[in-house]
Amino acid sequence: MVAPTSSGASWALATAALCAASTARTAVLRIVDDSPGDDPDGSPGGSPGGSPDDISDGSPDDRRTLLRDSLVSHVEVRAGAASPVGVDDLVGLVGALSRTHGLVLVTGAPGLAVPLGRAGWTLADLAWALGAPVVLVADLGPDAANHTTLALDVLAGRVLAGTIVAVGDGDEPAGLPVGLAGRIPADAADRPEEFRAAAPGWLDPLLHATRRPTATTAAAPPGAAPPTTPGSDPAEPSNDPAEPPGRRLVRAPARRTVSGKRVLIVLLVVFLGSVLLLCGLNVVAPTNPATVTRYRIGTTQVAPDDTRPSARLPVPVTTWPTARPPVPLRTPTPSRSPSVAACAHPTGKVVPTVPDAATRARVDAAWLRIERWLARHAPRSRAGLRPPAAPARIAALQTRMSMPFPADLVASLRRHDGADDFDLPPFYQPMRLDQIAADMAVNCRVRADAPVDEDWWHPSFVPFASAGDGGSLLVDQRPGGHGRVGEFYPEDGTGFDGWPASVAELLNGVARSLETGEPYAGRYGPTVDAEGRLDWTIE
Repeated sequence: MVAPTSSGASWALATAALCAASTARTAVLRIVDDSPGDDPDGSPGGSPGGSPDDISDGSPDDRRTLLRDSLVSHVEVRAGAASPVGVDDLVGLVGALSRTHGLVLVTGAPGLAVPLGRAGWTLADLAWALGAPVVLVADLGPDAANHTTLALDVLAGRVLAGTIVAVGDGDEPAGLPVGLAGRIPADAADRPEEFRAAAPGWLDPLLHATRRPTATTAAAPPGAAPPTTPGSDPAEPSNDPAEPPGRRLVRAPARRTVSGKRVLIVLLVVFLGSVLLLCGLNVVAPTNPATVTRYRIGTTQVAPDDTRPSARLPVPVTTWPTARPPVPLRTPTPSRSPSVAACAHPTGKVVPTVPDAATRARVDAAWLRIERWLARHAPRSRAGLRPPAAPARIAALQTRMSMPFPADLVASLRRHDGADDFDLPPFYQPMRLDQIAADMAVNCRVRADAPVDEDWWHPSFVPFASAGDGGSLLVDQRPGGHGRVGEFYPEDGTGFDGWPASVAELLNGVARSLETGEPYAGRYGPTVDAEGRLDWTIE
């Protein structure tokens, strides 16, 4: 992905240089915002895509010429506020392009954290879904270090690799967190006849894309036809002007494959050997079955978490030394851990909740309002919103915890799988799926070891935001609870006074507070610190 860090950074010039430095067949997928002024190289108008000759990005003629001469295919997708195009659609489009091109560059004028499309996804979300490294295009203005640092923070929040290419002349700006991987002269577009030959020298060799490794070059005798493999097309021509005319691209010969008969024979031999080994063990085994004694040793176990930064603090769970009677060696292992079994519901198979279109639209609309406000006023918090959780993972967690989630919570997780550097009022950070599972498991283990009052914690409570000190926001899934929001603290138990009736209502209230500046629930006012992070003050 090629992403500009500011309106002064030219995506078109950087993309043309990457294409010119490549010896692979190249395609460019350009994301266009329908809003006016989205493109630093010109107006956002353009064709639906297909031919390099159709590039109408409003840039000067020489830049259009550079793009047309440097790439093979160009596709343009409009992603304005009313566009139904989503991340999944673009991932499929990139996959289709990659089957016929050695290099696919995804680019667009908006910043990494600017909401796009009807669903409000961002270029950072798309890069995360593709697993693509990102080339940040920076200008050399006075704000270059600040803009680049914010863009790198967005990438770090999604564990994406990134590098920086600068467009312009002058000294490298002080304060850049990493060194430059390329420098493109400001007047490069004015020298189109030298552009292709000079572009590789402007960029680090790691940014030089090459042909697929399945192809090799070999000298072809005069008049000989290019070799082909059965059922395949001749090798594609080279994009490298320095390649001698007497050389052609030749596909590597196919490797020999192992026949199915040989595989079957090997598997049969392994099976017979295993049977003989088991029979021998039974013959020499002692008559009396062996027994073991299991002891539980007092230890401190930490709730599972990944290595990503999080405000959540691990909650210790202590077990005390107890001895159990001897058990046979072949005692069946329970299919669930004790903590999960303590939260199991004897009502039969759990049917995971799938939100309807109306619920998803309501939750997405609330999140979109929050995202747009954060992008303008608190970019650090906007960058901390994580990509969506896969529906299959959400359904698997509901089945594992024996508890269907409310539809609006599922819709929210489909929008963002938790967050870093973003709090719901006053200090609750949305949890990831693994954090939800860990928090539920801890409280279920407490119930299993020492019965507690149901008003303290109930197996039908689903936490979704953490205070970082053991407290959490949760939804009530008990009969009659209807997914209402409550607050849990180990010292005080669970309470529902002053909290909204649903997750959707909570998100709408947060969006309203951000847009109007009025305190949420009359108590928590939104503020932004010097690092661009949203905070809530008690009023």
